[in-house]
Amino acid sequence: MDPNLRPVAVKRSQKKWEQPKNLLPPPQLKIYNSLTRQKEEFVPNEGNRVRWYICGPTVYDSSHMGHARSYLSLDILRRVFRDYFGYDVEFIMNITDVDDKIIKRARQSHLLKSYFNDSQAPSVTKVIQDIIDALEHFRSKFNNETDPDKKKMLEVMIKKVEEKSKALEVAMTAGEPIAIEEAKGRLLNESRDVLSEWLDHNHGKDVRDHSVFDDLAKTYEKEFLADMARLNVLPVDVLTRVSEYVPEVITYVKKIINNGYAYAAEDGSVYFDTKAFEQNPKHFYAKLVPEAYGDDSEQLLKNMREGEGELSMSDEKLKSKRNATDFALWKSSKDGEPYWPSEWGNGRPGWHIECSVMASAICGSKLDVHAGGFDLKFPHHDNEIAQVEAHYDDPHWVNYFLHCGTLRIQGMKMSKSLKNFITIRKALEDYTPRQLRLLFLMHNWADVLDYSSSTMERALQFEKITNEFSCL
Repeated sequence: MDPNLRPVAVKRSQKKWEQPKNLLPPPQLKIYNSLTRQKEEFVPNEGNRVRWYICGPTVYDSSHMGHARSYLSLDILRRVFRDYFGYDVEFIMNITDVDDKIIKRARQSHLLKSYFNDSQAPSVTKVIQDIIDALEHFRSKFNNETDPDKKKMLEVMIKKVEEKSKALEVAMTAGEPIAIEEAKGRLLNESRDVLSEWLDHNHGKDVRDHSVFDDLAKTYEKEFLADMARLNVLPVDVLTRVSEYVPEVITYVKKIINNGYAYAAEDGSVYFDTKAFEQNPKHFYAKLVPEAYGDDSEQLLKNMREGEGELSMSDEKLKSKRNATDFALWKSSKDGEPYWPSEWGNGRPGWHIECSVMASAICGSKLDVHAGGFDLKFPHHDNEIAQVEAHYDDPHWVNYFLHCGTLRIQGMKMSKSLKNFITIRKALEDYTPRQLRLLFLMHNWADVLDYSSSTMERALQFEKITNEFSCL
């Protein structure tokens, strides 16, 4: 072979899917299955029973209309399965109450509250110096950001802080005490995000009270469940929290290590070995998005970084992985992070492992339906699949994956990280739960939906027509 000729890369495609075997009469329901990217006849594993697991929220902030799109849409599907087709649906949902985002948000909130403490209100001189230092730190985050939407958001935040800083300088030049205090207050209010990043960078490691993290998660879990009740979403049959399954996580990870698909690093973290898993002929990594594996594009690396979490992406941790695509099953905890003891040292569960463990604890080794948002396909759901199949050393776990389409606002994905989200509570000030449900019913559950006054107007018009409809 000519050494100058390189073999042509073969694009990976999805693994062949096999329909479950069941003795029930021929199926009547067809549903879009992400594992095959087409509609498939629905056949449960066991008689008329359907074991259905859904990825719940990471409770670090208020739930928004993007969450409503997923959970309301899946509630509609669940009712169709149960009420129209008569399936006995067991509906399980997790709450992610241990996560990098929760840890960082809890620390920031705690430190910012201390900073704003009335009994220790910072002087004008200190505020100005702190804002200068915080902005310098924040600009480094801006410079390192590669996502254009996030970069634009950070740029806007910096400009607003700079504007309020100049306003305070003008007030100080004028020398009017009342005007100075008002300008200081406006600057502090506009600088909350900038200050919290800086405070966490400097003092996050000193937050050692675990109740700081628990309290934040419990607050937003309670708010989320209340929002779901307002939307008339059916309560789940089983609600799990990762903080309540840590011993099971540790046992699960041990089994994956013993099966040869994971390894412990020197720092006490445990990583899933994607190459060892993929090299076993009976296994197949990235069943949902096979194109992603082996692709070293910036988008792949970005997705992997988001899956690992901001607190787990230090150079030291990255160097401890055998392969770039390996992901954390167990994370060694640093100062300022909650932890549980394990044979690898003090640590906490990785994001992906929690769903694998809790779904297995409730449903066993086979699952009929797994559901969640479209953006969870890779790496989260693909990693879930790999973990369960590595744990049981069985090449088949879930039969049907349902992924709800994303919700967009002004052409961008509605996201907490982009700060362009509309909370469910805010939306319910303008529209009724029935009107929001009609909006989602008017669109395919798996398609992208733009949320705007015009799309809501169509839902309102449809409601008016149905309300006025009568048989002659």
